[in-house]
Amino acid sequence: MSCDDDIVLDAYAAIRCPVKVQNHHDSTVRLPEGASAVGMRGSSDLQHELFGGRAFVDRVLAMLAAVPGAVDLRLLAEEDWTVAEAETREAVRTGAPVIIGPRLPVDRQGHRRGSPAVLVRGQDRDDGSPGYVPVQVRARRMLERHHRPGLLRCSPVGRPVPGSSLNVVDARLRTGREEDQLYVAHFWRLLEACQWQAGGEPLAGLVGTDLLTPTTSDYEENVLAMSAPRAGQGTLAIAWVPLTRKQIRTFSRTAPDGWRARSPLERYDHEFSFRVKVAEVARRRTGASDDPRPMVAPIVIRECESCHWWSVCQPALGDDDLSLRINKSPLDVREISVLRSLGVRSVHDLVDADLDALLPRYLPEVMHRPGAEERLKLAARRAHMMAQGVELERTSSDPLNLPDGDFEIDLDIETSSNDRVYLWGFLVRDRSNPLDGGTYRPFVRFEDLDDEREIGLARQAMEWLTQVLADHPDATVFHYSDYEIIHLAKLAGAGHDEVLRQALTATTHRHVDLFTVVRENFFGAHGLSLKVVANKVAGFSWRDDSPGGLNSQRWFVDAVHGADEHAREEARRRVLDYNEDDVRATAALRDWLREQD
Repeated sequence: MSCDDDIVLDAYAAIRCPVKVQNHHDSTVRLPEGASAVGMRGSSDLQHELFGGRAFVDRVLAMLAAVPGAVDLRLLAEEDWTVAEAETREAVRTGAPVIIGPRLPVDRQGHRRGSPAVLVRGQDRDDGSPGYVPVQVRARRMLERHHRPGLLRCSPVGRPVPGSSLNVVDARLRTGREEDQLYVAHFWRLLEACQWQAGGEPLAGLVGTDLLTPTTSDYEENVLAMSAPRAGQGTLAIAWVPLTRKQIRTFSRTAPDGWRARSPLERYDHEFSFRVKVAEVARRRTGASDDPRPMVAPIVIRECESCHWWSVCQPALGDDDLSLRINKSPLDVREISVLRSLGVRSVHDLVDADLDALLPRYLPEVMHRPGAEERLKLAARRAHMMAQGVELERTSSDPLNLPDGDFEIDLDIETSSNDRVYLWGFLVRDRSNPLDGGTYRPFVRFEDLDDEREIGLARQAMEWLTQVLADHPDATVFHYSDYEIIHLAKLAGAGHDEVLRQALTATTHRHVDLFTVVRENFFGAHGLSLKVVANKVAGFSWRDDSPGGLNSQRWFVDAVHGADEHAREEARRRVLDYNEDDVRATAALRDWLREQD
């Protein structure tokens, strides 16, 4: 029997929408045009690989390949699966310390397939054979600062030894990284199925972009601490996740507080087995009158934005569906499911609901979420605004007190996927001249930046801005959020650059964060992002059909590494148009705000 004849799911199944699994295995659901097996994966993971994340992963794998005795199987990626699996078996048999690009045997009985980026040799098994721990690499931060020592153990990527790892004195896994823990738990179960798992406590490794610093040069006798952002010093490290430690908060109907802490393996087993059942039921659907009902119904989540199944799910939701309409601080899947079970499916259902009567039935089912009552009331507030056609609701009565000088500058930056500022965009406008629609002035480098080039570009932009402000003493610089100032401060500190320091000191008092003004005076039905507010209330439209910071990072990659000069030039123009529209949107929103006083 081939793998295609079985229900065999990959590591993404347990952490992604179960409707994907259902649609994939239901023969009555037509595969959307252009969809493929890759559509079963999560959008965020695909985006990381498409622009920027792949380079980071390759860098980490190259560091691991340099470990003495490491076996690198990446060159077999295009070979038949059985060839790579045979080479993996041999590497395991000989006890290689690191195996890169392994191919694990399919676990048909457990309905699992897939392979981690790396296997690292851990504690030997009881029979004396080599045992392994799965390691996955992610191009994002995995850690956050924490004051309690001993919560996390790590190894430098260049010395991956789970059994002699080091305490990190001031960090832990970031809140929100539960999915990554479930993802690597999938590979632990696969290792168990083929009896390649390490002995002792079940472990898995996660490598993120965080840098850790040893307290001395001797890694094995000392602890690690988080490095300061952009310090340029420190080592990438593997964070070892204890897969049986109860550290994930989940709903529990029997627990006194309504929730219970479960381990990554417990949580993974629950989620994965549920999706296997979903697939089994979907397989029995043939279009006959006695078909079983689908086990799950669509609920809008962030994953839907780039999912190939959206054209299938959207019609089933209805235009007024609560999960579709409430897209700012959205209710999670369980919260929506509970509301649906109580007869609240749409925005208008929530508007008509008696919250005082609803809450006693609702809250016991969602105690896994801190602040569940406030979250529902916030959603209800937004629902009432939507029903009335109100986008922004004024929450203050005092004047907005925007600077009223004639000369105004709007600022917006663009960053690459590795958080390098490659574009400083300005709009310069003289309000005393009614014919002055504003002049766009970009400072940009379409190339892969290092510290020196990034700081050099920032210096050019700040030297220009400082001179403009000196020429116009009444001028004000506007930006939407403190994103620009934070990056300027980081660059000034990281490069010890006097020009940037002076610009930060001399001009900050002339900067106005327009987002703060909006946040302190308005409540938004769909949030307060510039894309929403400038469009909905000021009537501003971006030229691009899909404006957004994440998309602009992909355009930057195309602008630098496009297949030919035409493709690169087209991407450059798209980036510049998008950035210009951002600063013009800020100006348009400010004009609208002045009309509200």
